[in-house]
Amino acid sequence: MTVSNIQRFDEITGKVLAALYEAFPVPIYLPAAQFVEQPTRQCDHMGEVPSEEAEFFIACVKWLAEAGYLKLSGTNYGCASDVVLTAKGLETLKAVPKSLHDSPSIGEQLIEATKDGVLDQVRELANSFLKRGFALAATTTAEYLRNTQ
Repeated sequence: MTVSNIQRFDEITGKVLAALYEAFPVPIYLPAAQFVEQPTRQCDHMGEVPSEEAEFFIACVKWLAEAGYLKLSGTNYGCASDVVLTAKGLETLKAVPKSLHDSPSIGEQLIEATKDGVLDQVRELANSFLKRGFALAATTTAEYLRNTQ
């Protein structure tokens, strides 16, 4: 069974967020080799270059930065430099489901699932993270609009 781009995105997102949550507040270097199986490919004219998987990894990291969950200083040859969670990313990862007050946060669950190699759970938690982030943004916008009228 082939994995869809959304599933690949969720898996990479979960792994990246786990690494950033564990390292917070220290910015870290994220090499594609840490997140994808084949980070490079051979090119006749240039030697080894980033693979399609590495380019997909970088696209995921850039999207997370553009969505406001993390910031980075740049990307180069399948690597992202000086990557750290933003306040929005950290707040979303620290969320705990209301029905499970004593359970670990999304960030803690992501770290554990990543270390255990439970990719279905990593994807599910990444999806939950993104839903919470969108809900948080919508709530913040609604509160702002109410307070400015």
